[in-house]
Amino acid sequence: MAIKLSVVIPTYNRRHVLEFTLPSIFAQDLPPEDYEVIIVSDGSTDGTDELLGNWKPKCAFHALEAPHRGPSGAHNVGIRAAVGDLVLLLDDDLIAGPDLFRQHCMAHSGSEPQVVHGPVYVSPNSAKTIIRHITEVYCEEQNRILTSEFELRYPDGAGPSIFLLASIRNSSMPRESLLRCGGYDEQIWAAVDLELGIRLWKMGLPLHCRPAAVAYEFHEKSSENYLRKQAKATGEGDLRASRKHPEYRPNSGLASFANTRAGKKWLRSALMRFPISPVPLLYLPLRLEKWFYEWTAVRELFVHLFRAAVRITWLRGALAAAGSWEQLRSEFDRRAPGLVYCGVGPARPGVVSERAVSPEQFERQIRWLSRRGYTGIRASDWLRWRREGTGLPEKPIIITFDDAYADIAEYALPILKQYGFSAVVFVVTGQLGGTDNGDEARGCGTLRLMSAEQIRYWAGQGIEFGAQGRTHADLTQLSTSELLAEVAGSKCDLSALLGSPVISFAYPYGAYNQVVQDVVHREFDLAFTKEEDVNYLRTDPYLLRRTAVGATDSLREFARHVRFEGLGTSGPRSFTSFCSQESES
Repeated sequence: MAIKLSVVIPTYNRRHVLEFTLPSIFAQDLPPEDYEVIIVSDGSTDGTDELLGNWKPKCAFHALEAPHRGPSGAHNVGIRAAVGDLVLLLDDDLIAGPDLFRQHCMAHSGSEPQVVHGPVYVSPNSAKTIIRHITEVYCEEQNRILTSEFELRYPDGAGPSIFLLASIRNSSMPRESLLRCGGYDEQIWAAVDLELGIRLWKMGLPLHCRPAAVAYEFHEKSSENYLRKQAKATGEGDLRASRKHPEYRPNSGLASFANTRAGKKWLRSALMRFPISPVPLLYLPLRLEKWFYEWTAVRELFVHLFRAAVRITWLRGALAAAGSWEQLRSEFDRRAPGLVYCGVGPARPGVVSERAVSPEQFERQIRWLSRRGYTGIRASDWLRWRREGTGLPEKPIIITFDDAYADIAEYALPILKQYGFSAVVFVVTGQLGGTDNGDEARGCGTLRLMSAEQIRYWAGQGIEFGAQGRTHADLTQLSTSELLAEVAGSKCDLSALLGSPVISFAYPYGAYNQVVQDVVHREFDLAFTKEEDVNYLRTDPYLLRRTAVGATDSLREFARHVRFEGLGTSGPRSFTSFCSQESES
């Protein structure tokens, strides 16, 4: 009879844990002929192999020995040995509910290959430690999200929910899919579940949850042990997963780098540059954690201290993998203010004076930026850095111009070229060389727009062009067909004019809703709003922020625009970021 389910469990020097968890593995209500259990001893030296050799369960059981290569290598040994149609991946510290295996088999009754995750709770028999307490709170938060209705499907889940792909422990999937994706990456020793989860997700396997497939984590490690070993390795794994999977970069724990107040950034930099970590100072008091665990006030104090220690240790792990603090910062710690000008040029009769910044004022602003080390970048520069972590200067700024007025080509772009700045100009493609009908309808006056020849010339000078629709219509007021014509049509028009792809879009008047955003998402890589904030790695690429610069802004007000600091957004968090829980404000 064919085996339905292969259960793969790696272990390393955890005999005392296996003695506690194995009985639940072999007490399942699934018929024994339907499943096999494969436990891979990853070079254990504590008697694990002898313990496993004494087990004689009713189901097929394979106790495999392998050289010590880490959890990824041990997993792969078990996966290659498996013969079941499905593979269930468990950790050696998980206590299985009596129907765990049956629940996973039932969840795969459909025809579509998928990853099925079961919730994990902390066993009440766990040691009373700070890390156990934090894990309990984290599991409660995560399990509230992972309901039976939950689905994470590529590429729609490329947002904060991508953290949930780390939920591979207590997860099952077709063995064929697991082998086809190459199994675990053996170059990564921590964050291995997340990296595998991302690859399965990118292969097209959606993540679903089976709330009845419950397992309980038996926490026996001390908080000191977690700090000494796992926290640093997880920082390294987070960096490697970010480099390997661009989809993960904006939502990694490292992506919170830039969205931090100046004081915290200075302290963090000092701690990372110091040759010795201060974390070992916490080891001695943590050895008393079982004694003060029941004292809520003392425990909460140590929770805060522990989270700070995890953050430091985790960052130092990522630092070691990156090679230098400067390299790590260049990959993740960049803030890009966005500025938007409606016009730059002399005052003209009949045109609203507040709209256009004078050429003299504009040059003062660019000179101010240049003297303070800012570099004007293009939307494509931001996109490349967001995906690859390369190519951005220390202090980037995204200067944009809406509507592509001819005065911009005559006055603003030559000034930018003089100072070595690039910028993005957004074009209303149906009105090239003419005037903006929307301006005239609103009584703002008449200004000529850039011609096709001017656009091609400045594109050759390093200025980037994006689309802003065909007629400068408010997209939120259009029908579906009209919306598609405006968005996709403007991309086609501008791409044909430039002879190259167009990657960015600006919402006319800054107006958008979910329908508009979805259409723009299908056509472009980036989109700009008129909402004020600085852009970070975690900023939604279709809600990039810009602050409007007007004719009445003083240089001091302009400086405030550039240095604007808003609050970051939050979403589901990885366990390590949850442990550290640094404020992102």
